[in-house]
Amino acid sequence: MKRRLVMCMLVLLLVTSGLALFPGEKVYACSCAGSDAQERLKTYTTVFTGEVVRKGGSQIYRYNGVREYTFDVDSAWKGVSAKKIKIMGSDGGSASCGIQFEKNQSYLIFAYQNVLDHKLHTNLCSGNVPIEQAGDDLKLLGAGKIVNKEDFGETNNGRSEYYLLILYGGVILLAALAIVWIWKRKKRI
Repeated sequence: MKRRLVMCMLVLLLVTSGLALFPGEKVYACSCAGSDAQERLKTYTTVFTGEVVRKGGSQIYRYNGVREYTFDVDSAWKGVSAKKIKIMGSDGGSASCGIQFEKNQSYLIFAYQNVLDHKLHTNLCSGNVPIEQAGDDLKLLGAGKIVNKEDFGETNNGRSEYYLLILYGGVILLAALAIVWIWKRKKRI
């Protein structure tokens, strides 16, 4: 009995000392640097006001949850090439810089193009606000361009025109190289 108690105490001592010596990964709460709307206009790829018309399901992207939102754009200041734009929003709580947009609600959105997936992303620190709270930011931004369906196409999946140009150019280059390689190989035979 006494031996069992001593063994339990030793195991407990080892476990607690192990936790003290090898703590888990540090976790930090979301901390955002403050900036005004004019500074964010310079920094972000896409700036617009719009209404959420579709709220997608949550999915995992690089260790974090994201959710795809489709916005019907009303006014644009920068980076808008369609009447409807899809934005990936960090889908966690505010402690992890997550943001939740509600369907049928309008927002002022600041989004950046992610270099890994070439989609537009945003989070709590981007400075997005419901349109009812955006008065001061809208004054700083000045008049945006009213966006009509006729101005652009229907939907932009968050990819820039340069991305598509590079993609199509690469495909054409690969096809041309394959044709030249096949032609030279047939010529040798």
